[in-house]
Amino acid sequence: MTMKKFVILAVSALLSMMLVSCTDSPGKVAKKFSQAVATGQVEEAKKYCTESTAKMLDMSAALGGMKENPNYKMNILRDSIVDNLAYDFYTENDSDREQVMKLNKVDGEWKVSMSGKK
Repeated sequence: MTMKKFVILAVSALLSMMLVSCTDSPGKVAKKFSQAVATGQVEEAKKYCTESTAKMLDMSAALGGMKENPNYKMNILRDSIVDNLAYDFYTENDSDREQVMKLNKVDGEWKVSMSGKK
């Protein structure tokens, strides 16, 4: 292998790793989504969820069902990822009650899915 081919291969590998690492983890997406919902930023929240979940957010906002909580805190405990499906286990605020948020990988990005389908 010539030095030129080695350098091209090394740079390609490095760029590939950088692109993969740019994708937010399911936990980061869940936190961004939850924080946006908690602060009433529906359009921001829609960046982090599936289309069907975005429609539910719009409906809830239109009906006045979204209560804001500017002091909202989400603590990700762990996540479980299998292929294009992730479950984030978390607690909210000062509660010890463990909850679960489902995320699907859509076009290479994790999206919160509040649909009833598994």
